[in-house]
Amino acid sequence: MLRRAVMLLIGCSAVALGLPNLDGGSGASAVPTKMPASDPRADRIPLAEPPTTESFHVAHGNQFYLTGSVNGYPISFLVDTGATYVSLTPDDAMRLGFDLKKLNWNLEMRTANGISRNAQVTLAEIRLNRIVKYNVSATIMSQPGISLLGMSILSRLRSWNISDGVLTIAS
Repeated sequence: MLRRAVMLLIGCSAVALGLPNLDGGSGASAVPTKMPASDPRADRIPLAEPPTTESFHVAHGNQFYLTGSVNGYPISFLVDTGATYVSLTPDDAMRLGFDLKKLNWNLEMRTANGISRNAQVTLAEIRLNRIVKYNVSATIMSQPGISLLGMSILSRLRSWNISDGVLTIAS
């Protein structure tokens, strides 16, 4: 009985530390690991963050634009609650180290501009100020534009709410 409890504790700890997705091969590519040299987490083991809340004010066009980071690299996002995934532009993906020629462009997406082919990937870390999420499902878009902060991260938050021109997210 004690052995089972210890094994359960070890398994839960592995999940909490953000070990890679072991789903048996979803076909998603992991983002190349590039952390800034100034990263204080030299061991690169993700730290559990305490519950926290962040707020963002509405910008031009009644949209929410924010700057987050993927693996330590700043990315400008448009919050899109209608987007299934976090979606990176080709330029943002190349800055993160993705080789666009080696990706599998087999994910067909229906967008406001019609049907496009995207590549599915997994992002090791997304930070929105003090909120951090690990191993986030994402896509790389085939067309330029702005990267989208979609439901693959919003649905993993404790809550998100838009009221009186303020987007509040909580981890």
